Amino acid sequence: MSGRRLNLSSEKTAFVLSSCLLLTLLTQLLLIVHHDELVIQIDSWEHELEGNLLQLDLELREALVGEYNGRAAIAKKKTVLEVPPLGHVSYPPGAAKRGRGPFGEEIKVGKATKLRGNFSSYSMEPADILERAGVDYTDGYVPSISVREMRALRKSNLEESAKQKATLPSLEDIQRMYGAESHIVGLDRCEEFKHNVEPEFRIMGPAGLFNSATNLLNKLLKMNCSNEVRRRTKKYKAGSTGMLLQAPWGKHNPVFYRMNHVAKVGGRGINQSHFLPIVMIKDPVTWMASMCRHPYEARWRHDNRHCPNLVPNKFDWGRTPGEGSMALKVKFATKRGYPDPVPDDPTNKTFVDYESLAHLWSEWYRDWYEADFPRLVVRFEDLMFHAEESISKVCDCIGGTMKPNFRYVEDSAKGQGGPHMGSAGFLASLISYGNITLRNQDILKDVSDRAYAREHLDKELMEIFGYAPI
Repeated sequence: MSGRRLNLSSEKTAFVLSSCLLLTLLTQLLLIVHHDELVIQIDSWEHELEGNLLQLDLELREALVGEYNGRAAIAKKKTVLEVPPLGHVSYPPGAAKRGRGPFGEEIKVGKATKLRGNFSSYSMEPADILERAGVDYTDGYVPSISVREMRALRKSNLEESAKQKATLPSLEDIQRMYGAESHIVGLDRCEEFKHNVEPEFRIMGPAGLFNSATNLLNKLLKMNCSNEVRRRTKKYKAGSTGMLLQAPWGKHNPVFYRMNHVAKVGGRGINQSHFLPIVMIKDPVTWMASMCRHPYEARWRHDNRHCPNLVPNKFDWGRTPGEGSMALKVKFATKRGYPDPVPDDPTNKTFVDYESLAHLWSEWYRDWYEADFPRLVVRFEDLMFHAEESISKVCDCIGGTMKPNFRYVEDSAKGQGGPHMGSAGFLASLISYGNITLRNQDILKDVSDRAYAREHLDKELMEIFGYAPI
């Protein structure tokens, strides 16, 4: 029996194929328009799942401690364990010698230089950092690349070919760019926040511009910090440990969205005065390079041959070289009233105009620096070179408890899907952001761009946050 052949010339077949094509185009259009909300929603589901797993893990640990103490009491031993407080671990006799912690976990000894307060000040040497993070740099790494480049590599099954040999930056170069200490603004207002908000209700999470490492902060907080008073009430399904996915007014939105907007994902039902925003900031030079690879909701005309492009040159089509600046529009969420609708006024718009990338960085962070409520502003670079110290200070600001063993985020904190495709992992980031030649010479290559950046980047903010002059 012969099979029936598909008649591609029939009207019915043409209609079916046209409908499928139209449906595909509509789906792609919806993904383009709502891709950021979709990614945040997926992150929210992941965050809730991780929170449930964390709750289970903590309950198991408490049960193990209780079992140990019960048996120790029966044996009339004096050693009694407690759930480890901030930055400290109690070990049963001989545990440290056996290389095991109080819950049987393997102890990896880091190269701590000295104890200071409730945390250890660890070595900034890149090799030491990677050792503590459990990363083997001898296998090479894949650098951060654009979404288009990553798609091309995946399509050709050539991801492995993109690996490069890992040459670690020197400690001297790192400290010339970022200094030898962490820079966290707002620690002086932690006691004010704790005085105003009862322990059970204290929550925190990331805010920051696109490409400022808000996802990295979120994961580090979830893995290493917990509001134990809130968690032990067992009343909160989302944010049970006090670590939220993002600011409830939307993490990328300007400061005036606080109390004037409720984010679609993770914003409903949150008392915004109980939330301590942890604002991520990045060196403006390397931040502009990240924006070129992943612009997210920033719209401006740019070309791979000239980006960052603060001043137009021959590669900026339709512009006279050397005249004016490359302006951009940034799409922020349309404000929804908190709790009442906000009237239509000049600040209530989807797109906000900026004269250049330098103006966007300066104006957005200047507003957060001058905020009249408790908040912390944390450098992205400190999450690489001072991770233990920085996360400990942030956790302590809400009276949180650090877990006994600090955990790093080894892969890209953003994941490898959608607009985050091609994002760098921990090793690639450490190499890239520790590269002084890249930072000082290879990003702002055009003389006009460098001069414009020197003039229009907020010099006071750069000095406050310890960023080297351009």
